[in-house]
Amino acid sequence: MNGIEKIIAHIMAESEAECEAIGKAAADESEQIRAQYAKTEQEEFKKLVDAGVQEADRRLERLNNLSAMESKKSVLKTQQEMVAAAFEYAAKTILELPERDYVDFLANQACAASITGTEVIILSSADLKLIGKAVLDTANSKLSAQGKTAMLTLSDSAADIRGGLILSGGDIEVNCSIDALVSAHRNELMPAVASVLFG
Repeated sequence: MNGIEKIIAHIMAESEAECEAIGKAAADESEQIRAQYAKTEQEEFKKLVDAGVQEADRRLERLNNLSAMESKKSVLKTQQEMVAAAFEYAAKTILELPERDYVDFLANQACAASITGTEVIILSSADLKLIGKAVLDTANSKLSAQGKTAMLTLSDSAADIRGGLILSGGDIEVNCSIDALVSAHRNELMPAVASVLFG
């Protein structure tokens, strides 16, 4: 091997060593970059997962709150329906009293509402036909027993009510219909009814 070949061989050996060193450095740097990206990717993935979990928790909390609110509304609605049913039951109970007791009830209402003792009793269509005269006679009898004027009269026209009566005297009408009586006492009796129903 002559001198030129030795020089060429030496240059080639150095070049190979340098190429190998550059390749190794590039591979090391590439591995570092890959590791850094993998770490960043994991951190980013963890952030996304954490954010997803937090959003899911917020949604679940909102749904739970909404569900609790809807549940309360449903319970309140049911309670209101039950209270309304209790008052309706009271009204029906009065309407279904035995005739004698119902006549007495209506006569008492007329007496309590009467101011002059000369008012007109207006009944429902059914009550007017069945018990009109009995109510009038009983009411006047009660007023007379109290030492008051007892000259109530009975209207030939029926009121658009399902029971009870309307007492009319001049410009004044006192609504003693069953629905008006129940409605008038509803607020006053509501706490007691609710207490009995829901204790």
